[in-house]
Amino acid sequence: MAMVPEPANEVMAYYSDENDLLFEADGPKQMKCCVQHLDLSSTGDGSIQLQICHQLHDKSFRQVVSVIVAMEKLKRVPCSQAFQDDDLRGIFSVIFEEEPVIFETYTDDLLCDAGVHSLTCKLQDKEQKSLVLASPYVLKALHLLARDVNREVVFCMSFVQGDESDDKIPVALGLKEKNLYLSCVMKGDRPTLQLEEVDPKTYPKWKMEKRFVFNKTEIKNRVEFESALYPNWYISTSQAEEKPVFLGRSKGGHDITDFTMEIISP
Repeated sequence: MAMVPEPANEVMAYYSDENDLLFEADGPKQMKCCVQHLDLSSTGDGSIQLQICHQLHDKSFRQVVSVIVAMEKLKRVPCSQAFQDDDLRGIFSVIFEEEPVIFETYTDDLLCDAGVHSLTCKLQDKEQKSLVLASPYVLKALHLLARDVNREVVFCMSFVQGDESDDKIPVALGLKEKNLYLSCVMKGDRPTLQLEEVDPKTYPKWKMEKRFVFNKTEIKNRVEFESALYPNWYISTSQAEEKPVFLGRSKGGHDITDFTMEIISP
């Protein structure tokens, strides 16, 4: 059985300096007492005996207080027989208080601060029509002559938050060096594709508003872009020449939803 002596009733005034020694209350001129080293050792019969060593040790005040608190709690532990391993585990649970461990998680803001992965690319529909900016907010698809290839729009494709799967990757499509992004909005009773001007200090970002997000799907050597906000609606071009790019739902029909993508830089 653990034999723990009763603490002395004497109240000592103390003073602690940077060297963690205990002094009289009126200053560090004369040391009143020193901290004794406490040692719990086991005797041959399995009991625990408290031994006090009068040798001076350099211990901090926090360590002294920790020992006193532990010993006071140990005194309140009921003990009717010699200590066993299970008894010691029970004592530790009384002496030491369990504190919850808080796990840090990455927020969207942190992911946004880390930067958005993007690449620059060009898109042509399966009929080899290029996409050009015909007016400040209108994209059209047409066949370009060699001398006009510089009119072809270069996209900045950003990989953003969304419902990613094995075959669908959420992306946002911005026009390089322009504050314009393709977005999907409802006009009347029909989802519509438009070019929307944005703040260059804010975009692109990891958590793009859903109207800017398209699920990119690769089919053999071609890609298609489905609106995340309006499922089964796709970025489309007409079979006719020089018609605006639009949002259509006739996948595999008369309208073209398949594009080839030329990556310019990662």
